[in-house]
Amino acid sequence: MNATSIRDGEAAPPLIQLDAVAKSFGSNLVLDGVDFELRPGEVHALCGENGAGKSTCLDLLYGLHQPSDGKILCNGKEQRIENPSHAQSLGISCVFQELSLAGALSVAENIYAGRAPARMGVVDWPELRRRAEALLAEFGLEIDVSMPVDSLPISSRQIVEIAKALSLNSRVLLLDEPTSALAPDEVDALFDVLRGLTRKGIGIVYVSHHMAEIFRISDRVTVLRDGRHISTLPATQTSQEQVVAEMIGGAHPGDVSGSRTVNGDKVVAVTGLSHPGEFEDISFSINAGEIVGMAGLMGARRSEIVRSIVGLVQGATGNVELHDQPVKFTSIRQAMRAGIGFVPEERKTEGLFLEQSLSDNLIAASLAEHTSMGLMRNGSIRAASRAAIDAFSVKASGLAEEVGALSGGNQQKIMLAKWLKRVPDLLIVEEPTKGVDVGAKFQIHTELQRRAAEGMAILVVSSDFPELVSLCSRILVVHEGRLMGDIPAEQASESVLLQMAAGTTLRSAASATPDSGATL
Repeated sequence: MNATSIRDGEAAPPLIQLDAVAKSFGSNLVLDGVDFELRPGEVHALCGENGAGKSTCLDLLYGLHQPSDGKILCNGKEQRIENPSHAQSLGISCVFQELSLAGALSVAENIYAGRAPARMGVVDWPELRRRAEALLAEFGLEIDVSMPVDSLPISSRQIVEIAKALSLNSRVLLLDEPTSALAPDEVDALFDVLRGLTRKGIGIVYVSHHMAEIFRISDRVTVLRDGRHISTLPATQTSQEQVVAEMIGGAHPGDVSGSRTVNGDKVVAVTGLSHPGEFEDISFSINAGEIVGMAGLMGARRSEIVRSIVGLVQGATGNVELHDQPVKFTSIRQAMRAGIGFVPEERKTEGLFLEQSLSDNLIAASLAEHTSMGLMRNGSIRAASRAAIDAFSVKASGLAEEVGALSGGNQQKIMLAKWLKRVPDLLIVEEPTKGVDVGAKFQIHTELQRRAAEGMAILVVSSDFPELVSLCSRILVVHEGRLMGDIPAEQASESVLLQMAAGTTLRSAASATPDSGATL
């Protein structure tokens, strides 16, 4: 990077600055005298737990809200940023965690929405496509820019969102969890782009819960806790452990280590599962008390595999056995009745009822337990909801609060708690800690380990390879719909998983398990 103002000790004027900024929503004080600055050519990480005030800082800088007190400065001059359009005119762009793309429009139309090149008042489609292709080429991706965004996988949509922001030729780029849907190789490509931007003098505010990423890409790190500024230090003068301790106000919680000894009976066995054009010859098994991971890059077809197992995708051939009995589900309801739970990746569109209460969501997968003669038992619902909220330390004003009003991390906890309430024999979880902070991640991992210790079989589909190594006993690696290996976690590393996920068959002294479907 080219952050000479930091690394060479030069005091270049900040591009943007928060000066003793406070922000209240009614009686709720969410920022209390926060100072923050972004210099040319630096990546400045903004860290904190959910509710610490990170998103509010981005909202203020992007004109979505106005400070209750304090000042915002752009290039050294006090500025009231009225709205996002005003922010963009000042050279500030933002990519939020929740994507804002128009699914029915093409990739090129989304990138240059409202700014398409035109000739004599008519859109110049060849030029529009050329510009979009040139931008995406910076990510090393060859996406058909004429395709509708809805047809793309989530990781590609994230890239399109970032490309859209870059197309504004901004000097300030605000990134909120930009890698939440990206595989490791895609993260590397994104970081290459970000480094190129800093060499041009662009400043980047980087919000992420992934500490390893923060220390790979950032020049400086600012920590917020409960809406207050805790520290700002060069990344070289702090550590992951120190940042996490400052975020949570105590010692680093540490990583949860996966159990390496599993003695339970076989819960699920998948043999020769295939779906034309999607995946082929997938075979594996999971025992009671075991947490097995499934790793892969974009296009690996992991989601298609697990959704075929639970009946959400039809047309697969092969065999699935549950407790040694063959099963073939045509709906998720059938899978639920058989003792399978499924936590999808997209909590807002697939996993939760955002306009309904915490209680409604928490019992949505176990309604029969809370009814009597066709009537809902309110006492049972309240007791179960409070138990789930306490188990995951969900931060909410009460059981009646709408789930859509909660932070992303608390929504993730609610979605997981909903399925754990059923106590399934087999729990399949897609991206269990996507977009959550380190404290919530530790709680989720701890709860999964506790349930495994009680005999639950768990399959974790994750793009976070270090998460799989620390949490799981074994890791299945998928490449373009084929199982490359079934590797014990103690023999895995992020590098090994990445090579296998990219299609490299690794050979070692260890033998593949009988159900692995591949040779290591």
